[in-house]
Amino acid sequence: MSVAILQVGAGIRGRHWIGFVRAHPQVHHVGLVEPDAANREQARQLLGPEVPLFEDLEAALARVRADAALIASPSALHAAQTIRCLEAGLVVLVEKPLATSMAEAQDVVAKSRATGRQVIVAENYRFFPAERTLKARLAEGLLGQVDHMQLVDRRRMPKGSEGEWLFRVRFPQLQEIAIHHFDSLRAFAGKPPVAVTARVWNPPWSDYAHGASTEAFVDFGDLQVQYLGTLMSHRFGFSLWVEGEKGVLWTNRKYVFFRPAGSRWFRPLRNLRVPPGDEKPYPQGGTTSLLDSLVAAVRDGVPAETRAEDNIWTVAMVEAARRSHEEARRVTLAEVFPDGAG
Repeated sequence: MSVAILQVGAGIRGRHWIGFVRAHPQVHHVGLVEPDAANREQARQLLGPEVPLFEDLEAALARVRADAALIASPSALHAAQTIRCLEAGLVVLVEKPLATSMAEAQDVVAKSRATGRQVIVAENYRFFPAERTLKARLAEGLLGQVDHMQLVDRRRMPKGSEGEWLFRVRFPQLQEIAIHHFDSLRAFAGKPPVAVTARVWNPPWSDYAHGASTEAFVDFGDLQVQYLGTLMSHRFGFSLWVEGEKGVLWTNRKYVFFRPAGSRWFRPLRNLRVPPGDEKPYPQGGTTSLLDSLVAAVRDGVPAETRAEDNIWTVAMVEAARRSHEEARRVTLAEVFPDGAG
């Protein structure tokens, strides 16, 4: 049985998802919601005439029989649209962020539990070969006790490279990109952090209304992380350095290298095998595993690795970073997520 998907959103990322769904053997579109006429026309070119298009979600839910919703709309709409699709009885795969506030994220998790339908967050970085490899090596104790990590992510994302809405919101780098990295750090550590200290700013040449760059210190208790991310670099670049008692792991998110303690040289580690397509660069990397998770959730109720009950901790990290910047202080996760439900 192929899983029937109602997609919400046909902007840049939404059009990517049209291709991923069409290429996956166990899912298919039964409808698409997009209020913008130009985006709808581009979606029509990709989907063909057989998939109905709608201007609003309510019309689609009234006419389409689907098993799941795939939400790729602007971030501010994620929580409300996810809740509506849960109410309609659908399993949901939603692009990150799950929500733009902790209050909304908790509402989504509560509705997911009440309806018995999973919400899966599209944290595709978790499924990149290098990230799977690094996580596995840390879990098996290759470095022994890990002391600190340093993650630097530089991007060139000027106006026109993403949806227009992104250049108007507050905390765009933190909300849209750092959230991926925070989620990965939490996966590497195997637990949520204790606290976050952060500040954001705009480079003088920024196209963004606010916060194109983010600096954060993430305290996991026995592990400290230094983070820097920007959307207005002059080129793309990624580096994650992991220092432990038995050596160092380093990755550029394509390859993973290990330098044993006392050695001068790094040696490459073989990346773990991942499902076909997950090894590809952006925009496809990691999306096969996400669609596989959706199929397993619909058919058998299998809990997804990036389900909302887990991902809410990543939202809490972003919320703590936002509050830290605004209040110029260290913010604990207990302050923003006192319930600690996970």
